Amino acid sequence: MGIPKPYPVLAYGSVGQAVLLLQRALNLGPTQQLKLKEDSQFGPKTRNRVVEFQGQKNISKDGVVGPVTWSQLEPFIQQILKIIDQNFPVSTDDTVQRQRIIDIAKASFETWGWGEGGVVSADGSVRIAAARGFGPSMAGRRARQGGIALATIYSMATAGGANCLTISTSMEAVYQQDAKKHPERTDKINQEDIGSWCGIFATYCYRSTGLKVTWDDVKHQRPKYFESLKANDAVRKGDIGVYDPARNHHFVVMEDTEPGRDVNSIDGNVANPVAGVVAPWNSVIAKRTYQRSTLAGKGGKFLRPIFAAMV
Repeated sequence: MGIPKPYPVLAYGSVGQAVLLLQRALNLGPTQQLKLKEDSQFGPKTRNRVVEFQGQKNISKDGVVGPVTWSQLEPFIQQILKIIDQNFPVSTDDTVQRQRIIDIAKASFETWGWGEGGVVSADGSVRIAAARGFGPSMAGRRARQGGIALATIYSMATAGGANCLTISTSMEAVYQQDAKKHPERTDKINQEDIGSWCGIFATYCYRSTGLKVTWDDVKHQRPKYFESLKANDAVRKGDIGVYDPARNHHFVVMEDTEPGRDVNSIDGNVANPVAGVVAPWNSVIAKRTYQRSTLAGKGGKFLRPIFAAMV
């Protein structure tokens, strides 16, 4: 048996992205029942399929998807990710490939991000607010806001993601601290929680289009995969920006921009764009605009992808 991961506990009546992941995983396994409708609703058919799967694995047939059942489903979850990774056709047309990256970034923002009028689903599973938990605390941890979506992003970029599903209540308090008054805050977040996921989000946008590039490749700005551009150079949509090498904050450039002009982007792991909705937490997907003078002052740069090396 694999090591149980902290996926959220699911049962009859549960809804959301976690249920969708469950249904997709179950549909890959052997069954005597009809294929489940992947509708994110934990109804009687999903429960019956869970009980059947639990019987196949000789674990308690209670119809509840807890750590033990999730651990048995893990090979199917990894298969889902592999199917996504290997079967998305990569275009040989540079313009088409760039547009695909933009489409993924936009879709991610529209589905999981925060903007004017952003709302949270009933179970908090859709819009990501990674520094925030919801629901009851169990053993000092709560389900993370949008954790299943965030785990998907991490899994595509790094083959990890289990830690995204929950957050400790003590870490929630750390995220709310004033960084100027608590300089140790960043180290705690990086060492004890999931850390900064801005570059992981950018990598996810690339890998979701079928490109073979990893977060390590982006983080280390490997010349095999990226050409380095200065802060005031012309940029193209789909390039990756690096705001501050000291902080290593990354973002996806959303449109072609002439030298010296402001750059519009979509970023993961940014501060509250809608304070009244997500305050006092942060760590969300949001749109941003960067001034070139600010980028240059911070030692910022851009990474121009070499798509031929990523196929």
